[in-house]
Amino acid sequence: MTEIKTFCSRCGVEVEPHKTKCPLCGTSIQHAEEEEPTSYIKKYPDEPAVKTEKVGRTAKQKRRLIWEVISVSLLIPLLITLFIDLIVNKTVTWSIYSISSLILAWFLISAPLLFPNKIPILYIGETLPPAIFLLVIDKIEDGQINWLLQVGLPIEAVVAVIAAIVIIGSIKIKNKGLNIAAFILFGTGLISLGIDFIVTSYIRGKFGVSWSLYVIASTIVIGGFLMYIHYRLMKNTKLQRKLQI
Repeated sequence: MTEIKTFCSRCGVEVEPHKTKCPLCGTSIQHAEEEEPTSYIKKYPDEPAVKTEKVGRTAKQKRRLIWEVISVSLLIPLLITLFIDLIVNKTVTWSIYSISSLILAWFLISAPLLFPNKIPILYIGETLPPAIFLLVIDKIEDGQINWLLQVGLPIEAVVAVIAAIVIIGSIKIKNKGLNIAAFILFGTGLISLGIDFIVTSYIRGKFGVSWSLYVIASTIVIGGFLMYIHYRLMKNTKLQRKLQI
């Protein structure tokens, strides 16, 4: 067995194995068998942990799930009202109002959830069901069409056209902000004016408007204020960028 030589850590002088201090400088001697390893070096690296990433639902799957939940939620009250009506009256009477309303709500909700990026299908899905709903409501009373052509369809046409203009304008415009809220207010005012004109003309038998003037005046004032704030702030922002403030 080879004898392990001991040296002083300070002056490098060889020291006898049984000595505890260096005879030259008096430094304490630490023998090899007393040294403790400062760190343990593994012969083989640890096995890399396998990362398990949770795969979430896509946006389409989330919309599909929401659509299914809403469909079931609307189907339950529909069946309840239908069964109660059948049990009490032995036929469908008052439940036709709630059933048609729930079906209309289902169509209006389904269109944006199932076809969010298909504008033509989305537009048809948001305009055709209300027209059919109004037709059903109009024919329930006496089986004839009374106010649908003079009131129902014109109002829906006004709402559909103005809503389309507001939506398309909001999408096409570059700098979005408070101006979108202003567009919605302007559209609301125009819809109110159209509804007032149609209903007043139908009831009185002559063209005229009344309450909608207050609505459209309010929407113009508030919408104009929002437009001023939006473009004023945008102008100040551009000015600050030019001056590098």
